[in-house]
Amino acid sequence: MALQKPLSLLLLLLLTLLGLRLVKLLYGETPYEKFQRQHVDSEGSGGADLYCNTMMERRGMTSGHCKDSNTFIHENIRTIKNICKNPNIQCKRGRMNCHEGVVKVTDCKHTRSKAPYSSDRVIMERYQPPMCNYQAWASTRRVVIACEDNPLVPVHLDS
Repeated sequence: MALQKPLSLLLLLLLTLLGLRLVKLLYGETPYEKFQRQHVDSEGSGGADLYCNTMMERRGMTSGHCKDSNTFIHENIRTIKNICKNPNIQCKRGRMNCHEGVVKVTDCKHTRSKAPYSSDRVIMERYQPPMCNYQAWASTRRVVIACEDNPLVPVHLDS
């Protein structure tokens, strides 16, 4: 009996780790890794349209189509993870795993796309991604982040 609780906890931990590993195998990255790729740029200061155009392409958000909008957070990952320690608030879709904090950001909004120049434009559009153009807005503002796992880590930018 005394070993039953520790064994149950160990089994739960192993199943959780196996589940996370399965997500990574199926999708190539965990939700936490995807969040970092799409939203964390602790080195950059952002703010310019060229920054958004470059980062959106570099981070894989213009492959096949142009992502409509994205926010890059200019804080170190420890600061962002600490937002997960703030009190829970309701997310846009009703879940209660969101937390809010104030950070430096660059918001990138898709403005237009054009296919690379070609005399046979239809063929080129079929085989090459569009050239995505973004407008940038730099600010310090409130963000809402969904956090999961134990310990809590950011997995989704809700606002």
